Amino acid sequence: MNFLEETKKRWNEAAKRYSESINNELAAKERQGWTALIQRNAPREGPLEVLDIGTGPGFFAIILSHAGHKVTAIDCTPGMLEQAKINFQKEGVEPALRLMDSHKLDFADNTFDLIVNRNVTWILHEPEAAYREWKRVLKPGGRLLIFDANWYMNVYDEETGAAYRRKIREYYEQYGCLPERPIMHKIEDYWIRLPLVGVPRPQWDKAVLMRLGFIRIHLEHHIDKEVSSPSPVQDIYNLMPMFMISAAKGTHQQEQADLISRYWDGYAPEFAVSCIKGLASPKAASYTELLREELPVGKPLKVLDVGAGAGFMAFLLAREGHDVTGIDFSPIMLEEAEYIKKKTGIKVDFQLSPADLLPFEEETFDLIVSRNSTWLMQEPEKAFGEWKRVLKKAGTLLYFDGNWYNYLFYDDEWERFTQIRSQARERRYTTLYGMGHSSSVIMDDIAKELPLSKALRPQWDKDNLNALGLLVEHIIDDVSPRLCTEDERFVNAYIPLFMIKARKI
Repeated sequence: MNFLEETKKRWNEAAKRYSESINNELAAKERQGWTALIQRNAPREGPLEVLDIGTGPGFFAIILSHAGHKVTAIDCTPGMLEQAKINFQKEGVEPALRLMDSHKLDFADNTFDLIVNRNVTWILHEPEAAYREWKRVLKPGGRLLIFDANWYMNVYDEETGAAYRRKIREYYEQYGCLPERPIMHKIEDYWIRLPLVGVPRPQWDKAVLMRLGFIRIHLEHHIDKEVSSPSPVQDIYNLMPMFMISAAKGTHQQEQADLISRYWDGYAPEFAVSCIKGLASPKAASYTELLREELPVGKPLKVLDVGAGAGFMAFLLAREGHDVTGIDFSPIMLEEAEYIKKKTGIKVDFQLSPADLLPFEEETFDLIVSRNSTWLMQEPEKAFGEWKRVLKKAGTLLYFDGNWYNYLFYDDEWERFTQIRSQARERRYTTLYGMGHSSSVIMDDIAKELPLSKALRPQWDKDNLNALGLLVEHIIDDVSPRLCTEDERFVNAYIPLFMIKARKI
């Protein structure tokens, strides 16, 4: 018998008992608790197209229908669907009810706003394939809500097992019998072969959902108090607390932005060390000297550092007496920046924000700076438009960057890139960022789609800044000799660092 047939048999046998259980929940505070929890984590207000996967006797389908949503409920077990029909009639609701395998959904792509399920994922025989299928039928912007627990973890984890046995003893000492449920001390052929039994969750789920491209993944590890009534039996269940996983399906661009953010999260410790060392090195003096040349003398400015990373530029400008705000799309970068802020005592206001949707009023800043960030922008014209919006009239835009991925698109750049990399390896440089280095494959692939990877800069910047109404005042095609260390100039010789100064007119 295959897993699907075993699942049908197992839950057909349990259908009436489960129906009694959910009718008890419908009459208790669980009904309000679950409704509030799901509504709070729904993608938006208003009636939604909802898919209830593994509906069983129909609890979620009932409460979400009463909440005004259009619900489709599926289950692979005929006995469960029969009980659901009975419960729908009692409650006066009419969700669409379908017999269906949750691994293979008979729906078109991008059908549902919200997918919900409870105590279903632990019995999936191909969970990653199921999650991929669920993502397929979600609309972009749709949300997946998974509610489950580490059932039978008492068999695999010694501490949980000891606590479980202790609770069972306390129960039969008090009541003179064992509880009818749970019976998780019994080994059964059905569940012992399931791939998610004995696996620490929801960590496993988060890893898979990230791999499948879900965004805004959020975990809550203990939701029992919100959705369960206290009881001696519930005390036993609480040893394997129910968790919630919330994950969104994004557009391709949103998924790409999320991957970029997580990628640079991983570089945050390196950026932090570089920032700390850099602030105490000749490099800081070199940047400070150049900034003084380009900015008004003796005038404190309100500054925005876009793509602040661990805060090097922001801290330099704050040390010069300016009022500095630093933004970045990487929360871990900003965590490191806050650490350095505390360590150094340099005052900077760090905020999490994308470069192209700034949380500031118009004409807020005298100066916007950025270093090695513009090449990452998915919509550079939109970002520069935002920067112009928050600049004061006659405010200054000053940024540094390079043609980091031109070699993907131009033969002469590729030849120069490979030649310089070969020389670097001969001199035993081992940390070489970019094509050909295993640590940067993710970013290399993303860079192929980023519009500025193939732009010829800084000429592209000059043309587009002028078109946006920003007057380009000054361009240095290669400022590397003034700002970069000898090692940086050697390893990145194929990418001259340019500087652009523009003014809002």
